Amino acid sequence: MRSNIFVELNKLEIDELTEKLILLHQSLTDEKRFPIDSFPKKFSDNKLFKTTAEKLIKELKHHIYKEEHILFPYLINLSKFFRKEIPFERPYFHSVRNAVEIMKSDHEMINVCINKLKVYITDQEDKSKSNNSFFEKMKIFLEDVERVIYLENEILFNRAIELEKSLFKE
Repeated sequence: MRSNIFVELNKLEIDELTEKLILLHQSLTDEKRFPIDSFPKKFSDNKLFKTTAEKLIKELKHHIYKEEHILFPYLINLSKFFRKEIPFERPYFHSVRNAVEIMKSDHEMINVCINKLKVYITDQEDKSKSNNSFFEKMKIFLEDVERVIYLENEILFNRAIELEKSLFKE
């Protein structure tokens, strides 16, 4: 991972970092960049690959929806509240910790799918001994998903928990 990018992202305010992550989410689900809805069909003869790829896509899309519609708006508002730009409204999930636990659980499920797909890709590459552009694109896609998960788990979530803790002395 490019550590200098992570250092720079860690310097951003939480709302700015959250906005960057939303852009990364859009990049992950951009059908022009990588047609995630079509890749299970490419290997429909391999049931394990197909079901794992379908599960990854389903989990990823659902997870992104939850983050962008539930957690991220709260983080943006929390950051604005910290700067005294808006009044505080407690979320229905009561604390960022509660939402983060759910998001980290989602990340674990997504990582299980990613790891299974990586094993399959490696096996196929070893068998074919040729560069398959589909596998290359898929590896890049999976690495991008892992990078976003890392940013969320290791930077965004930790900082959000600390910010909320400092604001409310929990």
